[in-house]
Amino acid sequence: MDAETDPVKAAQLLRVPHPAAADRLFVLAPLADLAPGLIPPGWHETVETARRRQASVEAPDAIRPLGDWDAIEGRWRRTSAAPQPR
Repeated sequence: MDAETDPVKAAQLLRVPHPAAADRLFVLAPLADLAPGLIPPGWHETVETARRRQASVEAPDAIRPLGDWDAIEGRWRRTSAAPQPR
């Protein structure tokens, strides 16, 4: 959408990982669940270390689990904290 109004953005390449990913708990928390020991390109710390660092800076309710994996049923189950579908 921005590309239509901002041609400069349209010309930019996708950068992975995003330059600010290491400072965003909403990115770090789920990534740490999947790959806590990963050191993404250009980072100087593991994902788990970055998650702990950022969790100490942000409010405790900055993230919350929305579901839990039910291994018996092989599917995600919504937690009580998750918003209900409309």
